[in-house]
Amino acid sequence: MGLVLLAYGLALAGSSTAAPATASVARTDFKTVAPLLRKYCTDCHGGSEPENGLSLEFADGPEVERRLLKDYRVFKHMTERIRSGKMPPKKKAQPSDAERNVLLTWIDQELVAVFGARPFGQVARVRRLTRVEYVNTVRDLFYFDDFKADDLPPDDIGYGFDSIADLLTVSPGHLEQYLATAERAIAQLDKTAKVSRNWAAKDGTYSEPDDGVFLPIRDVELRFNNNQVRVRMVLERFLPRAYRRPVAPEEIDRMMEFARLSLAQEGESFIRPKSTYATLRAALSSPYFLYRIEQDSPQGIAAINEFELASRLSYFLWSSMPDDELFSLAQTNHLRVHQEEQVRRMLKDPKARALTENFAEQWLHLGGLKKAAPDPKLFPEFDEKLRQDMREETRRFVARIVEEDRSIMEFLHADYTFLNERLAKHYGVPAVSGDEFRLVQWDNKPRGGLLTHASILTLSSPPTRTSPVKRGVWVLETLFNDPPSPPPAEVPPLEESAALTGSVRQVLEKHRQNAQCAGCQSKIDP
Repeated sequence: MGLVLLAYGLALAGSSTAAPATASVARTDFKTVAPLLRKYCTDCHGGSEPENGLSLEFADGPEVERRLLKDYRVFKHMTERIRSGKMPPKKKAQPSDAERNVLLTWIDQELVAVFGARPFGQVARVRRLTRVEYVNTVRDLFYFDDFKADDLPPDDIGYGFDSIADLLTVSPGHLEQYLATAERAIAQLDKTAKVSRNWAAKDGTYSEPDDGVFLPIRDVELRFNNNQVRVRMVLERFLPRAYRRPVAPEEIDRMMEFARLSLAQEGESFIRPKSTYATLRAALSSPYFLYRIEQDSPQGIAAINEFELASRLSYFLWSSMPDDELFSLAQTNHLRVHQEEQVRRMLKDPKARALTENFAEQWLHLGGLKKAAPDPKLFPEFDEKLRQDMREETRRFVARIVEEDRSIMEFLHADYTFLNERLAKHYGVPAVSGDEFRLVQWDNKPRGGLLTHASILTLSSPPTRTSPVKRGVWVLETLFNDPPSPPPAEVPPLEESAALTGSVRQVLEKHRQNAQCAGCQSKIDP
């Protein structure tokens, strides 16, 4: 599953963005579509009180464009409902396949005409690094074993993820924290300084790192008149990695101003490599470091370049910058040719754990386990260690499917999981001892796949009992990306309705008989 899924997403990211199929066809006139909207849509979505507040009545083509600019999500919703056959409702007259295609083609053409592409299919050209990406990038950029930036504010979450470009804003306070974090990175780099073998003076010592970002000048003798030459040699190697693309000589010239200022303040006979540190600190505060920027093509629709592809691959799989091998392939325009090979290599790298820890944890809402609080009287065995074990089981399960390129269907019916002694006892599984997790095959399949993991069951339950409704909503939202509509305000929760008695199954059957509830419950309960 893993590589198939990744190859789909990343191939789309890396291959040429083809013009929509509708681009070569004459644009559908609104007069052609208006009768179809009146026939199939506006009976419910028209008038002074359209259903769900969604009006699909348009006076003319220009009004369509105005609505698109105001809220293209209306058209996104139309596309999804028409394509899935949910609109019009089954009890209403249904369009033919030809009529359905006319409507879908028209929506595509209108989106292209107004935006140049379907806006909900675009990738943001400018995207700030998330806190996790920032930390990992600084770690790899400076060749640190580890780096912390706990003072950076958490990123806002939208649609379940913290990597939504529109939400990755920057405030003045944020910039101050970036500057402080850059200072900590330089301080951590300075701790690796050693007495330099390249200091020409006989009356003292000079210390600087002799590997990592300082490797280009490891064997370059330091003299009173070549400080700037040495700083520039470091930048020629460092800046392309920090900016994740080739840099122009003028960009290095601008950074050299910081070195010159430092040298003017400290003097040529400085004791520590402050002139180099000044430029590195400035680079960490540059928008070219803090943002992943993809250049607009002068041809309009075109392939992203190979350095941009390298960043898409590395930040998806590693939540960090490209490594030297990706940079080398991008430099020679061979990355796209070797994309699958590189994905396989990257998935075997320990940094690929970020794919599970960041993407999978957010996709499955595992962060919600921190707030889960089962009733201690009913579940006295639940404690913090068990909570962490539940989370680790699901992490390892997802990692195995991705790293070994296993079938996506294993998410639903895998006959194995990962257990340690504590979690095995929770499940009632014998013969598992110790804190170390190991792969365990289920006998007779009492459990199978994600939906029977303790983490998922705990996330989708209230403190005192099971909740098929919450679990149904979780499945629809998380696995199918098809969340039900919010319940009407006047419908009471199950536990507040005295008329609903019996087993959970019986209660839900009665709930579906209520006309107010049936629309959503008939979708959730199965």
